[in-house]
Amino acid sequence: MKKKIDAYSETLYHLINFRIEQFKQSKNMIGIDYDAFMILQVIGAHYLKNNTKEASSWDAVWEQARSTKVEILYSKKKLTIFAVASILEIPRETVRRKIEYLKKKKLINHSAKLGLLPHEKAEIIMKPFAANELNSLSKFLIQLKNHKTLDQILNLKD
Repeated sequence: MKKKIDAYSETLYHLINFRIEQFKQSKNMIGIDYDAFMILQVIGAHYLKNNTKEASSWDAVWEQARSTKVEILYSKKKLTIFAVASILEIPRETVRRKIEYLKKKKLINHSAKLGLLPHEKAEIIMKPFAANELNSLSKFLIQLKNHKTLDQILNLKD
């Protein structure tokens, strides 16, 4: 880091608390461990990047996720177990086992043809979690702003 952040320990403290809150919410609201949560995040990021319009609204994203056209969209850019293992740098067998676990919880679907995609019932579980996640992120960013470190972080250069 070329620039130093004032109140670095305060910034780091709030970042750690944000992660702890995320960990607790993934266990309490979704009922999954953190590795499974991260796999779910990769699947969600893939979906958002490849199947939604940039800057889509909250309601538009959830509506599109419910759409029967989701499978058509996924057939063009499927996400594989190998890709998830590579992205997270965890063993493929671990990803495969967690995928089975997530399928049983009706959070994702998986097929050779379409790869990994959200389950049509995932919204029921994930929408309240996502709302809490945004609230936690907001609180984290407000803390950084209150400690006058948000702009410093936004202007960091490698």
